Amino acid sequence: MFNNKSMITIAETKNKYIFWDIDGTLAAYRFNDHVGDPNGTNNGMSIEEIEKGIFLERSPSKFMQQVVDSCQAKQNIIMSQCQIQKEMDDKHLWLDKYYPTITERILTFENVPKFESIISYCNNKNIAIKDCIFVDDVLSNLRDAEKNGIKSYHITSFLDWKFMNDDYNF
Repeated sequence: MFNNKSMITIAETKNKYIFWDIDGTLAAYRFNDHVGDPNGTNNGMSIEEIEKGIFLERSPSKFMQQVVDSCQAKQNIIMSQCQIQKEMDDKHLWLDKYYPTITERILTFENVPKFESIISYCNNKNIAIKDCIFVDDVLSNLRDAEKNGIKSYHITSFLDWKFMNDDYNF
């Protein structure tokens, strides 16, 4: 018998430590009318766009703001990667504005795998990995996390959040 349950509910997020990605998860992954750096890197934003503060011009996902506010996590934690210090600084400002209740933040540079940052954080805070959930839009990040014992969900697992949690008053 297969378990094909792919949508997540409050019952699964309640009292968990949830690590949220930003780009493509808490905010749409589209920058300056493109999804890839026009200069050809693997990132959505060019260094020039980052230096001009493009990240601060983004709108958050109103839907994901509702999810974060209603998921009843023990703690919501940001887990995001950055190309340069300016992006990191701007992400902090953006989070202060749009997700002020998420005060725990792990912002690293792209050379540090997300799963390693999560495991290190949990070890430092004496958090059991079994009590954690990681939410991202990049499958390779999710696969790496799951290979290392972190239960992971693609952002699409939240698409039916309101329908799956009809007892919660949105």
